[in-house]
Amino acid sequence: TQQQESERAAASKGRTSARGSKWLLPSIDLLAPSAHQDPPEASLDQMARHVEKALAEHGVIVEVQDIRAGPRIVRFGLVPGFLPKRGEDSGADSATSKVEPSRVKVQSILTREKDLALALKTPYLRIEAPVPGEALVGLEVPSPSPSKVNLKDVIRTEAFAKIDTKGALPIALGQDTGGNPVAVDLAALPHFLIAGATGSGKSVCLNSIVVSLLLTRPPDQLRMLMVDPKRVELTPFNGIPHLVAPVVVEVDEVNAALRGLMREMMRRYQLMEENGTRNIDGYNAKASERLPYLLLVVDELADLMMTGGFEVEQNLVRLAQLGRATGIHLLLATQRPSVNVMTGLLKANIPARVAFAVASQIDSRVILDTVGAEKLLGKGDMLLLCNESPKPRRVQGTLVYEKEIDQLVKFWRDQEGPPLPEIDMSEPAEEEWDEDSPDERMVDQARQLALRNPRMSSSWLQRRMKIGGRRADEILEELESEGLVIPS
Repeated sequence: TQQQESERAAASKGRTSARGSKWLLPSIDLLAPSAHQDPPEASLDQMARHVEKALAEHGVIVEVQDIRAGPRIVRFGLVPGFLPKRGEDSGADSATSKVEPSRVKVQSILTREKDLALALKTPYLRIEAPVPGEALVGLEVPSPSPSKVNLKDVIRTEAFAKIDTKGALPIALGQDTGGNPVAVDLAALPHFLIAGATGSGKSVCLNSIVVSLLLTRPPDQLRMLMVDPKRVELTPFNGIPHLVAPVVVEVDEVNAALRGLMREMMRRYQLMEENGTRNIDGYNAKASERLPYLLLVVDELADLMMTGGFEVEQNLVRLAQLGRATGIHLLLATQRPSVNVMTGLLKANIPARVAFAVASQIDSRVILDTVGAEKLLGKGDMLLLCNESPKPRRVQGTLVYEKEIDQLVKFWRDQEGPPLPEIDMSEPAEEEWDEDSPDERMVDQARQLALRNPRMSSSWLQRRMKIGGRRADEILEELESEGLVIPS
């Protein structure tokens, strides 16, 4: 139609970027329009009476005082009622005995979870006791009329615009159980970890985060390095000016890319030291040439940890510990939430985590350090844990279509902006060393291991560093001569 053609023409023109950038930003009209519909109030009231009746049949008196309908979840706020309690006989006969009211215990509501699921005819039921900041017990059940949350629904809200105007890294995550928009600032998190079973919505969430940033940040303010061992999820972004290098698909090249990021991090620390500033915001306020944010996006962390070994974990932990002040942030996703992949050291440095539907309580504890993710609906239903809330927050993730991604990528590919400063990710030229002698970098890794385990053996060193027996023996001899290892 003529209206759709005019919208496409407006979208192709773009809009001016903030903070004096000469790049044009894409129009929000590139995204699909809203498709949200509220469930009828009559059906929600009927469900509320059904909940009260089901609990009353088991002697648990509650009152539904609050009903909040989200895209796929309805949350009923339950207030425990009073039960009559016969007190002591105060000298009168039993007919005139004193009656004292007693409030229903919250634990008695929790123990009736399966009875409620049977009465409501749903296996997906979650009880939150209490709701943070409210004197309510939250009962979350699937909505009778579920709807999708398009990316445009969140990007057009005031919460997202507030983060955008600060000049940070706004991310549109979705809507909570009350239908309120959920947008966070990646620069304040400062890193993000996404985990969940296959088909639960991880890749869609990853694409939504990347698209949120591409809509609001030009390449002179944000650069990206993407790692995609699956070769299909992030490779469509190849060719956009934000990328420091083409999407890394070979696992052998990942360690070199991470070392390049660390060299860039140390270079930025030197610049800040010379300029007398503590972080990237202070440096950009003083310096004539601004430093862009740097985002590392990894689609399948488990594959890297299996093949890259200890060095990948060590590099990621170092970036997570030191990268925030220099504007380097991590966005990691994995479908196997095991302790071998999400190690304690990595989790300690990435406090912001998202759990999609998982198979068991054990997987949920690995991601969030608490249960709950095993009861999610899938397809974008997530629990968000960040420093803003002490308990995980339930969110329905935004949906971004492949057509929207293609139009956005085409917009950035077709735009010819001013030249961007080079960020060198290549390995520095090193002198050739004898193949039989241990590499100095490996010796440094072994030294760090020896500080934690001074009684380590050659076989343990082989397994930990994925090296051969002869090289492990040579490294061990060198560490023994330095006094770092106790001879066996």
